[in-house]
Amino acid sequence: MTIATGAVVDIETTGLSPATHEIIEISIIKFLFHQDSGRVIEELGEYHAFNEPSFPLPSFIANLTGITDGMLKNKTFDLTELRTYCFDIDYFIAHNASFDRSFLIELMPELTERKWYCSMRNIKWKEYGYANKKLNTLLHGHGIHNVHAHRADSDTRSTFELLQKHNPDGSPYLLEMLSKKPMRKPQHKKTYYPKSKNVPFS
Repeated sequence: MTIATGAVVDIETTGLSPATHEIIEISIIKFLFHQDSGRVIEELGEYHAFNEPSFPLPSFIANLTGITDGMLKNKTFDLTELRTYCFDIDYFIAHNASFDRSFLIELMPELTERKWYCSMRNIKWKEYGYANKKLNTLLHGHGIHNVHAHRADSDTRSTFELLQKHNPDGSPYLLEMLSKKPMRKPQHKKTYYPKSKNVPFS
């Protein structure tokens, strides 16, 4: 069997646009899996970090995530560490991946060239009887407890667990998702300069 390295990714941000808003939290769970069966072999670890934005956190983001300015104070992303962690990842996965990717490729432009998959769009959730594709709806339907919704570390952990569950045909959702084509590469990219240390932009 062919073994590959996957990663489930989630971020929290100050808003919806990578052109005007910033990432405040990143979580990435890296794992090995069999490409033929979609079976996870081993979890390789988790990257987690906070970043203090250029302006105070909007109140609606603080209320949604539970993240406070105090939690972010003096925190920055170490891009050397993050790039090293991401170097050997074959597949990047996120729930509503177009959002996460749009921010992350501003932080690390080289991720534009990597294979991205969306666990929200590339699995037939509605055909399986779920009312919608929202993460918390799907987690509830599978009996998965999300300790803190809208926090990157908790959402990443829950999505990782969800992907290891099986669809009605008996295949892991991970396998179903990766049987589709990866997301198309974005056509245009604006430059986003985060408040970070060790920022070797190319």
